[in-house]
Amino acid sequence: MKTSKIDIDKPSSDLSHVKIAIVSTNWNEEIIRPMFEDCLSKLDEFDLEKKTFIVPGAYELPFMAQTLCLNYDAIILLGCIIKGETPHFEIISQSISDKVLETSLNKNTPIIFGVLTTNNKNEAKERAAYKGAEFAMSALSVLDTLHKIKQLHQSLK
Repeated sequence: MKTSKIDIDKPSSDLSHVKIAIVSTNWNEEIIRPMFEDCLSKLDEFDLEKKTFIVPGAYELPFMAQTLCLNYDAIILLGCIIKGETPHFEIISQSISDKVLETSLNKNTPIIFGVLTTNNKNEAKERAAYKGAEFAMSALSVLDTLHKIKQLHQSLK
């Protein structure tokens, strides 16, 4: 089994004021559940507020992200799209990744795209075993950097 190859530093800023939303899908639940639990477990190591939401499938993730940007400092989206024999995989993958990026930039809110796009179920299960913590640390790292940028801007005034 693969393990994470990425080493993201723990945040040095106080993130106790931070609110993070985690949105996961029901579709491919047997794959998403370990990733979701890994993500929550990692976030539990930090003193911050988190709330979870569930949507039917990956296609609903961009809408939820846009809605949640109003009340959360960062959003982690968890889903899995497994390649099949039809173009559905490409259409859904491209559509949601484009809309998630657009929403993140338009709403000025970090959105972590934790949607696995895999060739088969075994590959998805293998990646899901360790990706949740990576997605959690990615969110915390971005929030930590944003906090440092705000402090720098304040010191320059």
